[in-house]
Amino acid sequence: MTIQKKTPQLKEKYTNSHYAVVDLGSNSFHLLIIQLVNHQVKIVAKIKQKVRLAAGLNSNNELSHDVINRGIDCLTLFSQHLVNIPVSNIRIVATAALRIAINRDEFLTMANKILPLKVKLLSGEQEAQKIYSGVAHTCQNNFEKKRLVIDIGGASTELIIGQGFNAKHAISLNIGCVSFKEKFFTDNLLTNKNFTFAITAASKIITPISVNFLDLGWQSVVGRSGCMQALAEILHDRQQLIIPTSPTIITSDFLQEIKQALIHCKTIDNITLSGLRADRAPVLASGLSILIAVFNVFNITELTLSTGALREGLLYEMLPTQGY
Repeated sequence: MTIQKKTPQLKEKYTNSHYAVVDLGSNSFHLLIIQLVNHQVKIVAKIKQKVRLAAGLNSNNELSHDVINRGIDCLTLFSQHLVNIPVSNIRIVATAALRIAINRDEFLTMANKILPLKVKLLSGEQEAQKIYSGVAHTCQNNFEKKRLVIDIGGASTELIIGQGFNAKHAISLNIGCVSFKEKFFTDNLLTNKNFTFAITAASKIITPISVNFLDLGWQSVVGRSGCMQALAEILHDRQQLIIPTSPTIITSDFLQEIKQALIHCKTIDNITLSGLRADRAPVLASGLSILIAVFNVFNITELTLSTGALREGLLYEMLPTQGY
């Protein structure tokens, strides 16, 4: 996918060649608008807001009114961009936080009054399947080899083994960077003890489902999430060389190095890693803990960053099949 990015304008004129995807994630809400020009995908607008739905869940899995209002405010903005796009060219989905929330209908009822079509609440397996589709459509290398795909979201982690465009085994686990921050880093401290608790807890959840994955096997590992993107940005800064067409490879040694660097920072509020965006810092430690656990359980030594995941999977299922 060739990215041609520009600042979105509310009075943008859209045609039947425009497509939009709205992803109500557990950490951030995303709007992606593209235009199909001569069988090429041109990105017209990308908007992201840190709503942090998962952080708004209390001990009874009930969304707070504050987080509901933040979400509705965000969707009100998104709806202004969607008004002139054909409804058939739009996909709007919600993921783990709203799967978990016992009062999700309160939020969805309000959201559906604002948006041009109803929000589709994806099951964990559906989310995993669409993540794999997004990875497969944007993967340039080793297309026919079997791959393990990892996606760490705000309230869930998806693990998929697939080949080509076909996902052979997919599962969604209720562990995410926002929910783990609330459980294991509530004191704001980046201690070895907190990391150990978080990594151990994630490993205990991942280990029981690992047998089927290990039996199937894979030739490469691909990942996509805000946490992994943050790690890639730190890595690029250290290398002082960014080559957009070159794959980003994250190793197990690099994960341990970043863990120690975070411990050195002592608190989440004090994270100052060169190359790391400020908005990614709050959930880096929790996301890193889950990723380390995945690496440990599956004996992974390196992972290649994908350029596509859920939103791209939703997008490509709408596009004409010729040439994609």
